[in-house]
Amino acid sequence: MDIPTYRKEKGLSQSAFAALLTETGTPATQGLVSQWENGTTAIKAERAIQIDLATGGAVSRFELLPAVFGPKPMQDVPRAVINQLVDCRMSKRALRARLGLSTDKQLATVLQLPTEQVESWAEEGALPGLPQIQRLLGVQEQPQAQPAPYDPDEDRYAPLEVA
Repeated sequence: MDIPTYRKEKGLSQSAFAALLTETGTPATQGLVSQWENGTTAIKAERAIQIDLATGGAVSRFELLPAVFGPKPMQDVPRAVINQLVDCRMSKRALRARLGLSTDKQLATVLQLPTEQVESWAEEGALPGLPQIQRLLGVQEQPQAQPAPYDPDEDRYAPLEVA
């Protein structure tokens, strides 16, 4: 979402938006907000972070400055969208690329696993069959077969021969 759309949704004037930014850090003015919206002044990286924080991520730094911050992390993408992007036979490198992640740390965050564990996987090898990966890949969990009930007299019966 861009700044004008956010302001319209929240019913904020340019002055009120500038005041919102001033509350969270470096002071801003209505004139500066107007220049951003008109494209006469570029938003700096520090300001993009401040806007992201002040709007609770509604106006994302990734959308404001994609050349600086890269693509938006996949953590915010619905699971159904991720499932469509992922093939169960892919390597760690291919999975990171498909999800738009650049590091093992980001992949570990998405999978909710320790970074060291994800870093230990081979770049081109098959992904391990962990439940987190299986869910991400859209593989349905198979229900465990119930063991046969225990019969304490099982070894006491002798085979019956029929004459």
